[in-house]
Amino acid sequence: MAAKSLLIFPTDFSEQSLNALPWVKKMADLLQADTRCIYVVEEPHIYTTLDMGPVAVPSITELVRSAETQLDTFIKSNLTAFGSAPKASVLVGRPAEEIVTYASDNNAALIVMTTHGYSGVKHLLLGSTTEGVLRHATCPVLSIRT
Repeated sequence: MAAKSLLIFPTDFSEQSLNALPWVKKMADLLQADTRCIYVVEEPHIYTTLDMGPVAVPSITELVRSAETQLDTFIKSNLTAFGSAPKASVLVGRPAEEIVTYASDNNAALIVMTTHGYSGVKHLLLGSTTEGVLRHATCPVLSIRT
C-alpha cells in the first residue's frame, strides 16, 4: 500500500490564517492526504546598547513550549472538521526556510497557506513568508490571499 500524501498547513495563529482552513480541508480530501499543521518559532533578535542593562529574553525552549501549547489549542479550536486532529509540529528558524525544508524532508504533496497581501513599504519591512515559500518549495503551494 502506498504511503498517504501529506498536506502542510503553516500557521501564525492569525485570523488571516483561518481563511485557509476551507481550502486545507478541500485539498486534503481531494488528495486523500494527511494534514500537518506547523508553526515556526523565530529566534529572538535583541538589539541593545551598553547603557540599557540586562534584557530578559525567553529561551528557545520556553518559546517552543509556548508555541506547542498555542498550536494544540489552535488545532482543537479550529480544525474539528478534519475528523481526526491533524498532527502538529513546531519548528525553529526562519519561517519560509523551515516550511520549505519541512515540506521537502517529508515529501509533502502540497503546502496551503495565506498571504497578507502587503505591498510597498509594508512588504519591504515585513517581508513575505509566503513569497519565500512560493519561490523555493519543491512541491505545489496554494496561496490564499487575505
